[in-house]
Amino acid sequence: MTMSPALRKLALTIHLISSIGWIGAVFAYLALGVAAVSVADDQIVRAAWTAMDLTGWWVIVPLALAALVTGLVMSLGTQWGLFRHYWVLVSLALTLLCTVVLVLHMPTVSAMARTAQTAEGADLRALGGDLFHPGAGLVLLLLVTVLNIYKPAGLTRYGWRKQQEQRRSRQLPSNQPPRIRPTPIGAGDQRHRSSLRMLGDRVGAFVFHFAEMLFAMFVGMAVFMILRIVGILSVDGASIEFQVGMGLFMAAPTLAWMRVRGCGWRDCAEMCAAMFVPTGAALVLRGLDLRDAVAWLASSQHTLMLVAMLALMLYRREHYTSGYTFGRSGSALHRPLQVNT
Repeated sequence: MTMSPALRKLALTIHLISSIGWIGAVFAYLALGVAAVSVADDQIVRAAWTAMDLTGWWVIVPLALAALVTGLVMSLGTQWGLFRHYWVLVSLALTLLCTVVLVLHMPTVSAMARTAQTAEGADLRALGGDLFHPGAGLVLLLLVTVLNIYKPAGLTRYGWRKQQEQRRSRQLPSNQPPRIRPTPIGAGDQRHRSSLRMLGDRVGAFVFHFAEMLFAMFVGMAVFMILRIVGILSVDGASIEFQVGMGLFMAAPTLAWMRVRGCGWRDCAEMCAAMFVPTGAALVLRGLDLRDAVAWLASSQHTLMLVAMLALMLYRREHYTSGYTFGRSGSALHRPLQVNT
């Protein structure tokens, strides 16, 4: 069902406001987290944690829910659909993941904000600044923004089938003359448009691959946190064991998905090494008895992991800017949507 133009504009307006507001609120939350880590004044640290708690519950969570709901409305009520294009599915999955992790993480933020009101000195500093969750969430939200702007080509099986049905429905009866095609544009313009489309496809493929691995990572992290909450895994959040366990749970689904997507063992090994660079550095620093450096690295482990993964992908960009497939014949599902005019 397609929405009326007025309703579509209203839904789009609400979606843009909530999405942009969500990103802006996360930037503000990150600024408060940086202040909680870098400022030496205990009162400012306590105020920062209180502000993070209030900003999370009263600003970020409502905006996230509004963006998710209006995104679903826009997908279901327009010609893009919800299951026709891979970029729509990935955007929905990342938005849903960010929203779920946000809602599950906010009670922890509230507990840490209450602890900050009574903690002193080293205990207060041990709370850190909650930089990973908003930092990773911001990366995912920016990835969703890029996907929505570039709209990389790639139809799902359902979308490919619906496109063929639309083409068959547009076929003219045999007793009608064929349409006269407009005169093609100049060769120079065609080459220019082709180059821009090729660049957009490569950027979209890179973002798509990075988003896939981030989604797999967060699935593993969610499983690890659930097992820790229910008591199956009991490890201290500031310990090396916690970092190693979290890294293993995040690496396993990422590497499994890379294999499903047709990546070779060399690519998987390189990505695994990049993901464990912060953990390896923490082990070395602990061996050198550099406790302050180990504490900082523990609070920045996941951010550094994402940076290392992104650096590897940029180094191997020839692979990650190509539209590799899994179990699909040829490149049919990667062709752009074509509509007869």
